Amino acid sequence: MTNKLWTLDFAERLTRDGVHVIIDEWDAEEGQDKFHFMEQMVNNPEVNHVLLICNNDYATKANKKKGGVGIESQIVSSEIYNNVDQNKFIPIVREYLDNKACLPTFVSSRFYIDLSDGEHFEENYEQLIRRIFGKPKHKRPPIGETPSYIKEEEPTFLRTAHKYRPLKEALINGKSNTNGLLLDYFDLFNQTLEDFLISRDIDPNNPPIDEIIISKFEQLKSLRDEFIEIMLAYVKYSEIDNEWLFKMLESAYNSVNYKISDSYYDYNNHLQLFLNELFLYLSAILLKYEKYESLSYILRNKYGIEQEYRELVFEPYCWNFNKHNKLLDEHRNQRLKLNRVSVSTDLIKERSSNQNIKFEEIHDADILLHYSGLLMHNESWFPRLSIYGNGSGRPKLIQRLKSKRIFEKVKPILGVNSKEELFEKIDSLDKNLYNGYFRFNFRFSGIFNAFKKDEICTLE
Repeated sequence: MTNKLWTLDFAERLTRDGVHVIIDEWDAEEGQDKFHFMEQMVNNPEVNHVLLICNNDYATKANKKKGGVGIESQIVSSEIYNNVDQNKFIPIVREYLDNKACLPTFVSSRFYIDLSDGEHFEENYEQLIRRIFGKPKHKRPPIGETPSYIKEEEPTFLRTAHKYRPLKEALINGKSNTNGLLLDYFDLFNQTLEDFLISRDIDPNNPPIDEIIISKFEQLKSLRDEFIEIMLAYVKYSEIDNEWLFKMLESAYNSVNYKISDSYYDYNNHLQLFLNELFLYLSAILLKYEKYESLSYILRNKYGIEQEYRELVFEPYCWNFNKHNKLLDEHRNQRLKLNRVSVSTDLIKERSSNQNIKFEEIHDADILLHYSGLLMHNESWFPRLSIYGNGSGRPKLIQRLKSKRIFEKVKPILGVNSKEELFEKIDSLDKNLYNGYFRFNFRFSGIFNAFKKDEICTLE
């Protein structure tokens, strides 16, 4: 098919797809100079795009300035080089010669639409239509928040930094060396935690120890962000090894446990708070992606915590990852007369900037961890993030237990096999300790009010 006939058919298809096409066969009047017609189209501000239909014959004539094509090319090239919007002209390639697109020299360096190949014609035609209507297939994503390590006046250099990106890439792409990279990364992760220990030889009053604790906790934010991104990639793209997940948490706690004191001046309160934060985010990630069996595994099994002389004490998650932070919540609160319900909780809220896991998700995870602790271990994980709650304080997941289908999926994290067993466990709890809503500033529904017999499993 000649270039002229092809162009006419092409113009008809564009018209059927909603494009107002101006072409000399339809729009030039008898007696009108065709080159003047071309100049009008090039200079008319109401003409948004000029399509240059290029094959070998057109390119050769344009380069040699031969005949009508030569004059046309001079008009177009003059406008391209001088004063017309660079996006107005779109070369359409119909032919290749020696694996090279047949384009006139004056547009040879420009991006073009390739309509020479029948196999890819429709895909590239769609690209052209999107370009004409200003509806690109791929849009620029919204600009996110600047990474925390960029904002830091004194950047925190982590041992894990060179391991983080290869591991994340391996997880996403399902590479065969992922398990080895995971082990290497978390070995360094635990060593990095030790880097943030505070010596007991310091004077706790100059500067005030709580100021040092706050500073150390902020420096750990980069490590927390790495942990979140690694866990997101692991949960989304890998088959979860529940035992490995459990041991990873156990190992992280034991890496600093010896150095954490129970004295009032606990110089390493920031590490307790950091481990609490990691457990919250991991729980929220597992909930988000409905990995209830995996979450149940790390909740129901007891952690072997090394004591002096490497003696092991086995304790539930509630004891180790949810400790009261006396130095911040009491000492700092009193010293600065802050009158805050929980300074440590405020810190977690203030830095809940991850775009993939929102504060609301770790807030709901916090309350669910409270319910699970009571049902699995008769121990209370205190949901401190609930000071930022509202309404009844019932997580959405608990409200969704109306559905039998949802209940069957979620029951592992409640440590039960049936609705009947759930309420047997709830009824066996000490109502004097756990009755109704917690008082004061913690706004969440106590376990006796959160689970309603006349509501759960009432929908198919």
